Amino acid sequence: MTGNKDEEKNNKQSSSKSASDKISDQIKNTALKPLCEFWEDVRGDRLLPDASDIDPAQIAYILKDIAILDVIDEMTIRYRLAGTAIAERMGSDPTGGNLIEMTAPDTRPLVSQIMQHIVTRPVCALATYENVYQSGKRAIVESLYLPLKKTQGLSERIVSVHSPEKTITYEEEQPRSRVAAKILEVTWIDIGAGVPTDPLSR
Repeated sequence: MTGNKDEEKNNKQSSSKSASDKISDQIKNTALKPLCEFWEDVRGDRLLPDASDIDPAQIAYILKDIAILDVIDEMTIRYRLAGTAIAERMGSDPTGGNLIEMTAPDTRPLVSQIMQHIVTRPVCALATYENVYQSGKRAIVESLYLPLKKTQGLSERIVSVHSPEKTITYEEEQPRSRVAAKILEVTWIDIGAGVPTDPLSR
């Protein structure tokens, strides 16, 4: 699923928006846009804002749907912070938990790959996927993932915001919530370092 250099060069050249455009202009979901606007304001003319620049108190009005993730390695991505609405949907507070372990087994490799691209390229990602919650509700969620500049001595970090879009059906009650039971779409947003190949291509 990783492309060669020519493919990645073509992807960078064919990005729908150049890095000079406001990234938030590419976000249509009004629930996701405020975090992107805040991220852009904090980063200024840098490629990335510092992780230490992100003060959750400054985005208190959307904090309930915000998560901060520590990307420790390919299979360890811990919730450093999870908003109250996320915890409510999940059936428990995921703070301290490993996102990969909460992800449906079939989609774990792809979720890991997406998160690695976000922090290593770096790039922003807009993802639409299905969650199956502990309550049994299966719902579509749209999320925005924004990379942060690594602070010395700390892990790579991502700040994200999540918007529940549509309830599909109700299944039997689950032992725990399953994140990304099905990934529907991933859109890369160029922040100045190009974009990877389509993560859903084979």
